[in-house]
Amino acid sequence: MKKIILSLLVMVSSLFALNGESVYTKHCASCHKMQKPKSGLLAPPMPSVSKRLQRDIKSKENFITFVKDYIQNPSQEKGHCSPKAFNNLGTMPPVGKSLTKEERDAVALWLYENFKHPEKIKSCDINH
Repeated sequence: MKKIILSLLVMVSSLFALNGESVYTKHCASCHKMQKPKSGLLAPPMPSVSKRLQRDIKSKENFITFVKDYIQNPSQEKGHCSPKAFNNLGTMPPVGKSLTKEERDAVALWLYENFKHPEKIKSCDINH
């Protein structure tokens, strides 16, 4: 009986496990679209963000650490965008402060894993 209950608990908890894409959809997608919109760009598209970060930050661990910090404490000094992009779009709000540690972990890992081949991503950011 204990094994059945334990198995059920594991199955149920896996159904509610955090998924980086769902965190992105809920907290990031309203600004960071998957493709550059024809008008009304609020932030660089997410594939472009990942591409630029993977180009600039070589290790997975450093990439994830950077993302988790930046989404809580964004600044132009820490950013990887050009000054023109910051002038046009500004600095993102600290949305990571409203996320749990688990949500920050999940979205940072998803951002790294979902776009593993940055050289194959067509750049669609705004000259940054």
